Amino acid sequence: MLCALLRAAGGGAHAQTLDSAALHGNAFGTLGGVYQNSRGVAFRRDTGQGRGARAGRIDLNLYLLGDALDVGYAYLTVRPPPEVYGILATAEFDGADVTDSRALGAALMRLRAFGGPMPFQFATADGSIVNLSHNAVFGLSADCLNGHWETRLAVVRLSELSATPFAPLAAGLEATAVPQAGMLARSLLHTPQATYAAEAGTHYTGSHLRATAMLVRFDSHHPVGPNENTGDVLLGGRVRNVTPFIVFSMSENFGQAQPTDLPALPVFAPLIAGAAQAQTSFQITQRELSLGARYDFAPHMDCKVQLDQVWFAHSALIFDTNVPPHRDSMTVASLAIDFAF
Repeated sequence: MLCALLRAAGGGAHAQTLDSAALHGNAFGTLGGVYQNSRGVAFRRDTGQGRGARAGRIDLNLYLLGDALDVGYAYLTVRPPPEVYGILATAEFDGADVTDSRALGAALMRLRAFGGPMPFQFATADGSIVNLSHNAVFGLSADCLNGHWETRLAVVRLSELSATPFAPLAAGLEATAVPQAGMLARSLLHTPQATYAAEAGTHYTGSHLRATAMLVRFDSHHPVGPNENTGDVLLGGRVRNVTPFIVFSMSENFGQAQPTDLPALPVFAPLIAGAAQAQTSFQITQRELSLGARYDFAPHMDCKVQLDQVWFAHSALIFDTNVPPHRDSMTVASLAIDFAF
């Protein structure tokens, strides 16, 4: 029934031209479900997802998918690989950008500079939300579009201008008068807390072939920030209305948590645990192999199935629900219907 209604709505919208229509509307959406087989952890799309869905406009321009990240119909898989796209849960900002586009032979070159305030939230293991609202972003990106190929290089600087979320922990560490704990406290309170992200990626879209390769590095100068090398490779081939695909993605943490040097006494246990939790909240060492298929069964509508095998050593992209996981891997099965009209 949903498909029939959407097709009817889409047909009505296209029955009139833009010149003759007094009112023209467009919409997109995804209906889907996910099942995973590992007790003690719960699969999620990114670090901002506490429970349920996520929605928003995407404009950071770090990733190849760009502002199509939440438009499921615009890309091949059920979801973008969380090992690459899941670290930055919020990719929208309020600001300005300047773009210069020009032809270079048969190619189109596009240079973009952008910046502005950027609110950011991430969910902890118990589903609560930590709000880091005083952020600023500045970035540069260069795109080359040549025939079926699109290539992007981008560098982004993210600055957290307030250390308010870490003030109680830092005060407790400083009060212990232990030198190492004091150093960690001052590091937590240091502002601005800068994280740099750099991306290099290329994408091919042909009539029967889709391919993507991308590398992204996150390098933070703050003990809480992400320090990851991430990447993914995708290959898909279309046969009539069906496009099978395979994806491999990974994220490898290279950051190290600073010790507090506090003695293992009950009175210090909350500070030791809090310092460890804060510094590992963005540590991600995870690999994923995905197999699936997309079926375009109607104009601007598709159905996708996907099976993911995920291996993780330490991952902020899954939930530890205070039940020890019985394995270091999980299998995730997903089904989605996307539409755009």
